[in-house]
Amino acid sequence: MNDIFQSVIEVLQQGQEAVFCGIVDSSGSAPRTSGARMLVLPDGSIRGSVGGGPVEGACQAKAKKLLHGNETHFLLSFDLTSVKAADAGMVCGGAVKVLLQRVTVKHLTFFEEIERLQRERERPVLLTVMQSEQVPALAVWTARDGLAGVNLPETLTTELARKAVKTRQSFSLEEDGLRVFAEPIIAPTVLHLVGAGHVALAAAKVAAFSGFEVVVMDDRSEFADAVRYPEAREVRVLENFEACLNDLGSDDYVVIVTRGHMHDRDVLAQALRTRAGYIGMIGSRSKRDAVYRSLLESGYTEQDLARVHCPIGLPIGADTPEEIAVSIVGEMIGVRAGLPA
Repeated sequence: MNDIFQSVIEVLQQGQEAVFCGIVDSSGSAPRTSGARMLVLPDGSIRGSVGGGPVEGACQAKAKKLLHGNETHFLLSFDLTSVKAADAGMVCGGAVKVLLQRVTVKHLTFFEEIERLQRERERPVLLTVMQSEQVPALAVWTARDGLAGVNLPETLTTELARKAVKTRQSFSLEEDGLRVFAEPIIAPTVLHLVGAGHVALAAAKVAAFSGFEVVVMDDRSEFADAVRYPEAREVRVLENFEACLNDLGSDDYVVIVTRGHMHDRDVLAQALRTRAGYIGMIGSRSKRDAVYRSLLESGYTEQDLARVHCPIGLPIGADTPEEIAVSIVGEMIGVRAGLPA
């Protein structure tokens, strides 16, 4: 969704208008879940997606009318039965409701604030407040600053805060005809691959395909080569593995796959001093036990080591670098989704 916000800001900075489309309700096997976003630009082109097929086409057509009329918003409902979906070349059915909102220059400050909060890693929650006979309002909530842009009943505000800190998924709240649709805006999770050998090469491909931003680092320039890692956001050649991880937060994941136990041990020690949301180290149980003993002797605790996934990856019988990469990324996807370990 981050590209959508950047596109909105660019359009509004040019003094133009656009239509901000979002699925605010879905049931069955709808093609996109609640929280999917699409932007229809003044020239009719789109950014993002709300499911393709008839849904997207109808949204584009209605958005064009909004941009050339007086309406500020419109709620489109779609009943995509399996037959209708098949006729449209889609693989799933279900029901969705898409809210279309015309955004103008007056919304620029709001979207710039969303972007600022993202840069500061505040995990903002975009709120669409809908009430009968009123224009839907956009607002934002963060754990640090609370609610901004709209006043809500205290009960809804309390429930919003409770749910927002627990989930990455969109959710709705309702009270006395007032409906709040909440969309956590999560910055892309960054995978820091420490080591650039065969497993890292495969993991970078699978992780990038799964929506992770990839950073690769190694002290061997022939391995840490941007040509080998076209999917990576950054490839770093290190002088050594000392101080290669700094200031990581919960949206940073670390996978340690260096060429030696001592390098792994030193990188793991650095990772444990950060707030990284996932830390995985490749290796056998005997290697893990030796590394853990060394860290415990250095002052780390059992609680620290409980953060580490080692042996790394899901237990799927992985053997080749490609299979190991799938198991690692599968495990990270589970962590990212908030599934219990």
